[in-house]
Amino acid sequence: MIEIKRLKDCTIEEGVEAWNTGFEGYYFDATTTADKFVTRLVNEGLSPNLSIVAFMDKKPIGIVKNGIRELNGKKLAWNGGTGVASELRKKGIGKMLMEETLSILSNEKVDYASLEAISDNVKAISLYEKMGFEIIDNLEYLGLNGHLDNEYFTVSLDNYKVERAVPQQIGVIPFYKGMNPWQTQWQSARDGEAIIVKNAGDEPVGYAFFRRIFNAEGKHINTILYQSEPEPGHKDAEQITRYLINEVFCSFTNDINRVVPNIPVSKSALTHSILKKIGFKSMTEQVYMIKKM
Repeated sequence: MIEIKRLKDCTIEEGVEAWNTGFEGYYFDATTTADKFVTRLVNEGLSPNLSIVAFMDKKPIGIVKNGIRELNGKKLAWNGGTGVASELRKKGIGKMLMEETLSILSNEKVDYASLEAISDNVKAISLYEKMGFEIIDNLEYLGLNGHLDNEYFTVSLDNYKVERAVPQQIGVIPFYKGMNPWQTQWQSARDGEAIIVKNAGDEPVGYAFFRRIFNAEGKHINTILYQSEPEPGHKDAEQITRYLINEVFCSFTNDINRVVPNIPVSKSALTHSILKKIGFKSMTEQVYMIKKM
């Protein structure tokens, strides 16, 4: 007998057990702790009221984490992870969890439901497609470590104005890609930084937002780039994008780790192409799936 509860009605320990059990043997180590479990809920805007846990004989055996954000009056939901205990997979429990999730999102009047799946996880992708999700893009998690000696990426923008900003300001730019994967949206970089390139008319023609991470001694050790985009069709799109990337990563002179999570290969094609030319390597490949509710 399977019982499904909202995460808000479970203990933290039950949520952690459901997650660790559900993702045992996954493509990478997804093991969590109580502190990490709660921190992720907060940092990624995931809701205990919208997330669910499956029980069998009062033992947690599966989980789905969910969150909702609004963009231009539309509600976008995100599945932050669906897991089922390994010994109970292929028994319809994943389908049961997804059906309950979609019912919850429907009651919340969500316009779009989104998720990512490892590209090699054919069984999961097939399940999501049967539930009405469509693959709209391929994603790559890119990384590049160390400093580079490459003058090619020194770019000037003499005819434009560059402003420092905060990620919240990016969300109101007309061409902001708010339908890009959840973890690349400005809300996931609230404590980060942003750069806006403007033309002579003070109109935005490009933006980037990112977060720098420092160790306990205050040394800069990591930079995460969430989005770097030019205005679509702009005549200087490549120059603007190269400038933004160069600024975010401090001309690549620092000996740091650089990460670009879940960049859409097609919908952010220019940025993706430039990053690969610089030398960023793909660390994980996923598909981005959306269901219109």
